[in-house]
Amino acid sequence: MSRIFEAIKQAQKTHADQSPLKPLPAEITPTSDRRRSRRWSIDISVYVYGHGPEKEPFHEEAHTLNVNANGALLLLSAPVQKGQTLLLTNRFTEQEQDCKVVYIGARHSRTVEAGVAFPTANPEFWQMAPPERTPAA
Repeated sequence: MSRIFEAIKQAQKTHADQSPLKPLPAEITPTSDRRRSRRWSIDISVYVYGHGPEKEPFHEEAHTLNVNANGALLLLSAPVQKGQTLLLTNRFTEQEQDCKVVYIGARHSRTVEAGVAFPTANPEFWQMAPPERTPAA
């Protein structure tokens, strides 16, 4: 048998012999999700306007990966930097919204995941606001 197989068998035996994990002490509590609003996995088409590193303007049609009342995670092909200001236009509603790049995530072959935040919560930008109730007549 190979040494790798023996090491795996030994690790499994050691793991099986260990006692079960003890519960956390009462003074330690798990942290909650610190997001300010619920996140939705939805593909919304937006136009993104901004300035590149050399101050040349750019615009592109991009798509959201996740949205919430405070911003979104976008899939962009334009090079953006953390702290950069962008203007989004919702293609469906034609509403505009300023935002700031707060996160640069996974880089793909020609795109990058960019997290953007709105200055103030604006769930209406995504058309996610609950419908208003009309009083019964």
